[in-house]
Amino acid sequence: MNSFAQDEGKQLFEKNCQVCHKIGGGKLVGPELLGITQLREREWLVKFIRNSKELIDSGDKLAIQVYEENNKIPMQAFTNLSDGEINSIIDYIENWQPVQKKEFTVDVNKKDGFTETEIRRGERMFYGLIPFENGGTASCISCHYAKNTDSLNWNPSAHDLAVAFVEKNGMNIYESMSEPSSQVMEKAHKEYNLTGEEIYNISAFLSEFSQKETKQFKIFPKRLMLFILFAILMTLAIIDLIFTKKLKYRLVHLIIIAVGLAVHLNIAMTEAKALSRTQDYAPDQPIKFSHQIHVGENQIDCQYCHHIADFSKSAGIPSNDVCMNCHNVVLAGTNSGKFEINKIKRSIENGEPIEWIRIHNMPEHVFFSHAQHVNAGNIECETCHGPVAEMHIMKQFSDLSMGWCIECHRDSKVDFKDNEYYSSYMKLHDQLKSGKIDSVTVEQVGGLDCMKCHY
Repeated sequence: MNSFAQDEGKQLFEKNCQVCHKIGGGKLVGPELLGITQLREREWLVKFIRNSKELIDSGDKLAIQVYEENNKIPMQAFTNLSDGEINSIIDYIENWQPVQKKEFTVDVNKKDGFTETEIRRGERMFYGLIPFENGGTASCISCHYAKNTDSLNWNPSAHDLAVAFVEKNGMNIYESMSEPSSQVMEKAHKEYNLTGEEIYNISAFLSEFSQKETKQFKIFPKRLMLFILFAILMTLAIIDLIFTKKLKYRLVHLIIIAVGLAVHLNIAMTEAKALSRTQDYAPDQPIKFSHQIHVGENQIDCQYCHHIADFSKSAGIPSNDVCMNCHNVVLAGTNSGKFEINKIKRSIENGEPIEWIRIHNMPEHVFFSHAQHVNAGNIECETCHGPVAEMHIMKQFSDLSMGWCIECHRDSKVDFKDNEYYSSYMKLHDQLKSGKIDSVTVEQVGGLDCMKCHY
């Protein structure tokens, strides 16, 4: 078996089979595959892999037996694969050998107590100031950023790596660096072959870096600078107008003061309106969870994860168990590999919940119920939360101001006729039947009453 064919089989297996099957790791969704080529004829395996349902429907006793032994879960058909590709997968399974663990001459369990020399040497390696012994052109920092940005970077940050390394049940950096466990990492680290000493020094740097906070991305405060600039100009104009009198024409002073006051008033009004409003707020979450991938590409219903929205004031934050319903099977992400998913697993093992950051937060003096809107009102999530299926980074789409709510209540028509929640509004039901009105808005059922929201 040449290495190219084995590599092709490995890639096809990881892409098509790894979600449901293990080799040498026990049963997953489907049966364990170690030794399967000794139990089944190759010709039968090719047919079963290509279209198991077709083989079952034909009455094949062995196919029916496998189907029943695995909870009658049908195997996905792979009619897109050629005979050669299916055979390369079978060859890979037949010739599979467990990966031999790399031997290290350094203490792979050490996570603190490194010397200053080891830490500084690891830092220089991470930032690309010292070349690696066996090559590798890009520095670690070129992918594993140390400062947050305003766009989604799927690579783990330097701080993420450091925390994952030092925490209980954390990442085994020696295994990760020498034997990448996902296609994403395997591709990214293809040109690297770090020595045990180099990984040890990088570990030393990460142990120190874990104690630092990642620098936040900051937007240049243009409005603040404009406010300060005109404050300085007005101050100089007043001083010159009263004391120094350098400029001959008083009109210049008056224009500067008038424009400055107008700018200050405009900024003050704008900032006052925005007080306690956080439209476009998009914090960095502890896990790089993409709504675009989960909701948009994979079509997961919002209420599968936020399952209490139908009967609760809050939509709720998904628990680890909800995440693991899928990620017990989906072990690696297309963009992030296993790193982000492993954060959930470590959270479960350590008994510590994931500290998601709340994005939509109403003021304390406002009552808002998801049950009222989602259940009784049949409002779609996108109405308030915007095009969630297009968001990699979740942000607050609407400003959640009182004016925004009132406008919605005035314009939104209630699903009134067949909704038991509104059965007591007899007068409105009579007006609908008589044709006096053709629809009912939220405003007509008390949607603008102050006490509805400010109790």
